[in-house]
Amino acid sequence: MSYSVAAIDTHAHVYPAWYLDRLVAAGGDPAATAVARGIRADSTPEDIQARIAGMDIAGVEVQLLAVTPQSPIVPDAAAGEKLARDINEEYLRLHTEYPGRFWLYAALPLPHVAASLREIERIATEPFLGVSFPALLPGGGSLNNPDFDPIWEALNDAHAVVNIHPTGQGACSAPMLEHRLEWVNGAPVEDAIATLHLLKADIPARYPNIHFHVAHLGGDLPFLAQRIEDNYTDWNAFPSSPRQTLSKFYFDAANFHEPSLRLAAETFGPTQIMAGSDFPYFQDSKYTRAFSYVRDSSLSEEHREAVLRGNAMRLFGK
Repeated sequence: MSYSVAAIDTHAHVYPAWYLDRLVAAGGDPAATAVARGIRADSTPEDIQARIAGMDIAGVEVQLLAVTPQSPIVPDAAAGEKLARDINEEYLRLHTEYPGRFWLYAALPLPHVAASLREIERIATEPFLGVSFPALLPGGGSLNNPDFDPIWEALNDAHAVVNIHPTGQGACSAPMLEHRLEWVNGAPVEDAIATLHLLKADIPARYPNIHFHVAHLGGDLPFLAQRIEDNYTDWNAFPSSPRQTLSKFYFDAANFHEPSLRLAAETFGPTQIMAGSDFPYFQDSKYTRAFSYVRDSSLSEEHREAVLRGNAMRLFGK
């Protein structure tokens, strides 16, 4: 089937089995990697060819890849730096061997600042479009930790795009984790929490050259937008207007519910929403749905085309 607009999928993942093995060996959580195994998410020729076939059926030209939430976050800085370098090189190989089909977000060995800064410098001349950060660090650590200021400064100097993606920790909430809701409900909650952490620390204003891309339509942020703004105007809960700040963020549409898509477009503006699938967790007919729900939505034709392609082209300077 042909489509008038070839979509850009801004939310997809590749999880090589060898990388997951090394991540566990370096101290990563084996249970956390289990969700990434055996789901046609590897970087083998067979899995990549099947992936591209699905992209063609769905009318997707290119996927933007990130290894989050299987981030190279391990106790030892040197081990984390090597893991980050290895997965970034593997992503670069895919970009080179399948020209025009894959864009890249780099991984950093957080929370290790010096190692992360070296990796930012190392990838500066490569075709990475930005970095993908976990919404929370292990145990609920926040990206607004002042120790990370040198990382934000380096990314600001690079005019980088920073992608925020949930971790599967269920926002460190016992009621979520005890009932296995870490992905059902916890993932979008983590999207919103991490974004609000950034706003609390005024990171978008302090580092104005960084563009932010938040997964899953920003979780519950569109629904709570007025409540969040009222907490700024009435209670000084934020140093800057959340509404104004979030109007400059980008949010991917890996949500698949048209009323939610319309709400996010009305709240943040249709220029700030980009198509996304969350591949490999949605494949085959549900992969196609990630784009058909935009194509079939009641958004105007101009706004549908912007979500499917134009907004990503503008953000990434393509």
